[in-house]
Amino acid sequence: IEAITATTIDYLRAQIDAGADAVQLFDSWAGSLSPRQFETLVIAPNAAIVAALKTTHPQTPIIGFPKGAGGKLPAYASETGVDALGIDETVDPLWAHASLPSDLPVQGNLDPLVLVAGGPQLSAAVDHILRAFAERPHIFNLGHGIVPDTPIAHVEAVLAQVRSWTR
Repeated sequence: IEAITATTIDYLRAQIDAGADAVQLFDSWAGSLSPRQFETLVIAPNAAIVAALKTTHPQTPIIGFPKGAGGKLPAYASETGVDALGIDETVDPLWAHASLPSDLPVQGNLDPLVLVAGGPQLSAAVDHILRAFAERPHIFNLGHGIVPDTPIAHVEAVLAQVRSWTR
């Protein structure tokens, strides 16, 4: 873990030096860990990475995305020092808004399969996310990656809905 942490710090510093405006710590397997393992294998290394990056690049936003972390997200948010938190599609946005620090920006959390399906359920899901995070900084995004068979028309519909949404 120490070697991965050191390599990640070097890599992200190089990305920022090369012009990245923000960086993201993306852990696809964080949700598979017990609370103790999560503390040791996710929170502690991520906190070390954030602290190291903040010493050399204090103005660069760092987004943490421990996929599948669910109920462990508040601890992650308070203990790592990330500037924003990515949340996956399994997290109830109403719970996230109520449980996370009110000034912490969140990113996410549209289900990629709802994006594939489209229709009224897509529009309702987008609206639910936008309403849940209306009172905090929010980067609208998927809860995980876009799947290859996603119709581009569905992506366009989401973009139009997000861009036209008002509180």
